[in-house]
Amino acid sequence: MTFKTSLKKYVKLMVAFVLFFIFITATFSETFASPSDSFSIHLDEFDSTPNGAVYLIVDGMGSYYLFPELKGNTLEGESVQKASGLILPQIYENGFRISEMTVPVPMTERGHSVLVTGNPSADSEMVGYSDSTVMDTLRSEGFLCFGVMQRGDFESMRQKFDVMAYDKTNSVNNMDFTVQKNIFDGSNEKIVSEVESVLESHKNRASSYTNTKNLSDKYAGYNRWALDAAVEVLSVMEKYPDQKFILVISVGAVDSTGHYRGYYAYLEVIEKLDFDLAKLYEKCRRNNLFFLITADHGMSFEAQSKKSGGHSSAKFSKTKEALFIPFIVYGNNVLKNTVYSSSASQEDIAPTLISLFNLPNAPRFSKGNVLPAKEKPSLYLESPVPVQIQLYRLTGDGEAQVFNSMGFNRDTVFSNYSISGLPSGRYLLKWDASSQKTTFSQNEVQFQLASDTKIDLSDYLKKSDFSFFHSSDSPSNHSSFENKSGFWPSLNLSKPVLILLIFVLNLSGVGALYFIYRKKEE
Repeated sequence: MTFKTSLKKYVKLMVAFVLFFIFITATFSETFASPSDSFSIHLDEFDSTPNGAVYLIVDGMGSYYLFPELKGNTLEGESVQKASGLILPQIYENGFRISEMTVPVPMTERGHSVLVTGNPSADSEMVGYSDSTVMDTLRSEGFLCFGVMQRGDFESMRQKFDVMAYDKTNSVNNMDFTVQKNIFDGSNEKIVSEVESVLESHKNRASSYTNTKNLSDKYAGYNRWALDAAVEVLSVMEKYPDQKFILVISVGAVDSTGHYRGYYAYLEVIEKLDFDLAKLYEKCRRNNLFFLITADHGMSFEAQSKKSGGHSSAKFSKTKEALFIPFIVYGNNVLKNTVYSSSASQEDIAPTLISLFNLPNAPRFSKGNVLPAKEKPSLYLESPVPVQIQLYRLTGDGEAQVFNSMGFNRDTVFSNYSISGLPSGRYLLKWDASSQKTTFSQNEVQFQLASDTKIDLSDYLKKSDFSFFHSSDSPSNHSSFENKSGFWPSLNLSKPVLILLIFVLNLSGVGALYFIYRKKEE
């Protein structure tokens, strides 16, 4: 046999193997591949979910200086007074708030990192990873991300915004504001450029806000600069009501005052901040935006007469005044005049923010819980195979059906369901797999719906089926801090298809060896 003839036979053999592999993959992919078809519905006839959110982080503002139910003290035992105000009480009386929320570490950089990632161990390095922040999650849903940050302006944070303004010095007396613009695929360049222009113009007026010898007015003016810049950004977004966005604001003068000017000045600068919030709150109210207010950490004082306080030093870091921060949420579909009665943690804020927009996925490394801030939460169902579902609300009168996938098309089934606009209460979920090859240990479950809830039907697969559909190496498992993207996970194929692929590759290798052997024989 000639070399040419052998080569032709080998090529034909390999082509046959490849065609066979393509046929088998196409045949089994529908049955074995990870399902991606999804169904989404909002049960409210009129969905008034806002298209945007303002996320205000007040550096160093502790909840013990705001909320009436908390009774704090200085290290010397003096009672902590409350900052008086009108706007903050108005916001939380018309919204949802938590007074017993604690931070894992009372430090600025760590606090900002936790606030955007939802991970209690977060730092600036984690913020820099892909898909790690609320900005990443929202951008994947078509949001623009803007920032006005006087604190927490480390580089990995700045890289997360389409455009942002920040102070390079973090100093009331030596401000150095700059504007940074980043390029992201899919961002609306026209809107981003308009916001950039507004921030550049506002940057040039920064000195007018602190040009006074009155220290209280100087520190208050530093905060007011950021709040007014935010109002101007919202004025731009009023022209684009369909564009989704988040605006993150960080004001730093409350923290600076606590460190350098003492207890009474600290209360005073909070009161001035309260007054200056009026325009921003009104913008959010008129434009149907979510408004979230929180802090990176609190502040503790040794005595009312002392001219300095702290939060991260050994003397202050374990005090409740340094560890407790406020969390206030206002907006449509947010509970009104509600005080959450249980304790919560700073890492809960990021997933809660995402849930407000009826989105199922929190940032990549989030370990926080979704807090029950919404009037009508959502249910997210994931299944390893397409299923038909029926959802009932359990009342004193029995079962009231609220959703039936068979009501749309009996032959149409999905692997992922997103059902928003559900009243809080107790529910019964029933499901039925379209594939006869899949068996569940049970086909219904009762659950309490108070906040956004995820149900994974993989938990109810019989053990033999579970090992078939799932692997411990699943790329969706982001519980550990590492990048899990790689060649094999990106194929999104099941074990049988991967095994078949390996078999074909090995067979090709054997064919190649055989070809070489025959060539030598000739």
